[in-house]
Amino acid sequence: MSAKDDTHTLHSLSDLLGSDRLPDTPRSDLFERVAHADDGIDCTPGVGFDEEAFHGSRSLVMPTSQAREICLARVRDYALAAHKGQVRRYTREPYWKHLADVAGLVTTSRCSTPRALALAWLHDIVEDTAVTLREIERDFGASIADGVRCLTGSANTMISREARKRRDRERLAAGDADVHTVKLADMASNLSSIGLFDPDFALGGYLEEKRLEMGVLTQGDEGLRKLVRALWLEARQVAERAVPTMGDPF
Repeated sequence: MSAKDDTHTLHSLSDLLGSDRLPDTPRSDLFERVAHADDGIDCTPGVGFDEEAFHGSRSLVMPTSQAREICLARVRDYALAAHKGQVRRYTREPYWKHLADVAGLVTTSRCSTPRALALAWLHDIVEDTAVTLREIERDFGASIADGVRCLTGSANTMISREARKRRDRERLAAGDADVHTVKLADMASNLSSIGLFDPDFALGGYLEEKRLEMGVLTQGDEGLRKLVRALWLEARQVAERAVPTMGDPF
């Protein structure tokens, strides 16, 4: 499918501001409808950020529509426990470092909210662990579960990768500013190394998939959008230097 055949896409490089492994077992509840709860959290400008602010953010308390409070330290610990023992595909670093990268990027953005921070820690939990959306909804509420649903990639191996990625974009497009901001942070974390560690994969489709995803992330933080643009371009340049016979995909 070409870029122009996609409903939610960017048609030129000027408009542009990994693949992680799929689980071995299907998740029967992945696409079940999760009730959407409007927590009334707006995307408002944030303050400048530093390391001290990041560590302080872990103890924030998030109000929910279910008249209860969620401590973000609990969200973080929940995610770390679920991903325990996992490592990054190329660097073999503990997987929690990726989660921390994404949470840190979200915290520094002007669209940072407590819900977005929670989603940053939980964005890969259903895709890469045994935790289900039902459990997320039970433990953290429908609004968090719905955000995780939007951020979770399809694992249906009965359809092509192209079809899976198209479905992923549809779910992302239906997400809100928190979802889009977290996805931008996730893309930034992954793009920072893909060109170096797997240039063939990067030029063979991954970068085009990220370009198409950018077309639906219309509500995300503008600063992160610019960062993703820069990292995407850098990843392509690094990959092309490693695989000089590949043509320009645009």
